Order: sequence, then C-alpha cells, then structure tokens
Amino acid sequence: MKNGSLLFVLVTLLLSSCNSLHSDPDTVFPDGNGFFILNEGNFMAGNGSISFYSHETTKIYNDLFESVNGRPLGDIPTSITLAGSVGFIVVNNSGTIEVIDMHNMESLATITGLSSPRQIVIDGRKAYVSSLSSEEITIIDVDDFTIDGSIEIGSGSEAMIVYGNKLFAAHWAGGNSIKVIDLDTKQVIKTIVTGLEPESMVLDSSGKLWVLCTGGYMNEEVPALYRINPATFDIEATLPFRTLYDNPSSLVATKGGDTLLYIDEGIRRMKVTSLQLPSSPFIPSQGRLFYKLAVSPYNSMICVTDAIDYQQKGDLLIFNSSGMLIDTEQAGIIPGYMHFMGD
Repeated sequence: MKNGSLLFVLVTLLLSSCNSLHSDPDTVFPDGNGFFILNEGNFMAGNGSISFYSHETTKIYNDLFESVNGRPLGDIPTSITLAGSVGFIVVNNSGTIEVIDMHNMESLATITGLSSPRQIVIDGRKAYVSSLSSEEITIIDVDDFTIDGSIEIGSGSEAMIVYGNKLFAAHWAGGNSIKVIDLDTKQVIKTIVTGLEPESMVLDSSGKLWVLCTGGYMNEEVPALYRINPATFDIEATLPFRTLYDNPSSLVATKGGDTLLYIDEGIRRMKVTSLQLPSSPFIPSQGRLFYKLAVSPYNSMICVTDAIDYQQKGDLLIFNSSGMLIDTEQAGIIPGYMHFMGD
C-alpha cells in the first residue's frame, strides 16, 4: 500500500505540474512569460515558421503554426504584433498578413493583396504596415481583419514607431529619411533626412527617437546612430561608426529605455546619455552570425538569433544581463524577429 500511495502522489504531482504549464489543453506551447520568434525560412520556399521560447520552462517550442494548421506560415515572415490575444504576422514575400489566435495558433484569417509588406505596428484599432516596394503604408482594421485604406508617403518603408498621434516610418532600402505621418489627417508632415538606409528605431526613456543607419548595402557611407527629438523633429546628435565597412543592425532598447543595444561584431551596449559609441562588443560573436536582437522586459535577458548560414536551422542564444550565456536552443530556418508576450 505504501508503494501504491507513493505512486499515486507522484502521478498527481506530475499531472498538476503539466496542468500548470498547459492550462489550456489545446495550446501547443506553455502559458506564462516568453516570446515568439519568427523563422523566415528559405527564400521562395514558403517554409517560414513561428517558435515560442518559454521563460518558465527555459525551452523552445518550434513549428507552432504548421502543427495546428497543417501548412507553413509562408514565405519570409518578418514582423508580428498583437491586439489582445490576436496576432498579426507580416509575411513579406507572400504579400500577406496571417491573423492567428495566439493562445492556440489557429489561423483566423489571411489578409492578401499587400506589396512586399515588412513591419507592422498598432495604434488604437488600426494597424499600419510598411512596404519595401510600395510608396504606401497600408492600414488594417484589427477588428474585422480587412484592409482599410492606405497612406501615400512617396517612398518605401521599413521600421515604424508611433509617438503620440504621429507615425515615424523609416525609408530603409536605398533611402535616407524618416517620414513623419499625422495619423489624424493621414498625411506626411515632415521628412527628416538621415544617413543611408535607416534600418531600426527605438524610443528611449526620455522619449527621444534613436535611428540606426547602416550606411547603405554597398557601404556607400559610414554608418551612424542618430538621436532625434520626435516632438520638434530636430536631429540632436549624430554618432558615426568607425569605417565604411562596419555593419551595425537591430537596434533595441531595454525595458526602462535607458540603455541601447545593437549588433556590430557581436552585441554592443551603451547608455542613452552617452555621446560616444562603445569601442568594443559587450558580447563577442565568437564566430556566430548574429542576426536579430531583443531584450526581455521580464528579466533583462538578452536574446539574439544566429542565422548560421541562412540555409539551415538557426539558434537562439540567451544571455543574462551581465553577458553570460545561459541557454542555447535550436529554432527554425533563419530565426529573426522576436516579440514578447504582453508587448
């Protein structure tokens, strides 16, 4: 009887533990803090996918969308944002936005007819989608999953940030400017000239806009980091990199907005009060091909993807705030954009 009682207790504890991780029996990944990773897949292969890294289990859960819907996510997913429990995933080369229930990964709709969509942001009940090839930003109604007009901006666009009633959209491929759009009138009210190819943007703790410019695909000019006042549109600081051949990317900020991080021969880190770029990496790449970067709002862990060779399955690396590697997990092919639960 003692052995039987012990077995009963162990089974009960195991079931209780499983239920705490999977409160919804239909979910394909654990509840709790974590983040989604968009795996871009091979170009033209249509094998993009979505993964989830759980801070609760410290494990990665791959192929979530396909395991539920019986089909891949599409050709090059590049951006995701959430409206409550509904996720909007931009699939660049497919020209679509996949709308999914983020609790169980079921497809709710597929929005079609977009021209090379890149990134997506939500303001109120509208989502705004940038485009690599179109000179318009597409407006999506987040309630009925339909296209609800567009905004003519006169150039392609990539990274976007909403500040007040203004949308800041970076002209990345071949461009050198930030378009400022009044969301009330749906008109461009200002063009801020920057360095070549503004690739990523963040807002800091003081509400200043930081823009990372790569210097151009062909290394036409020295890359630079710009600090812009989004209220006055003035460029307050320009921080050039070392040479034409530097290749910085993926600018992010910590949750409090007092520290910036970006990829450049590893991961570099700087306070927003500094007017000098860091001289050496905070986390060296050590032969890895760092591709996309994020910082956890839960525990300040630094998350970076390794694309390896842009052909095979890549890795997700998790570092603590001191720069110590604490976990490595295999993700999908070309793991890229990351989005945290609750963001």
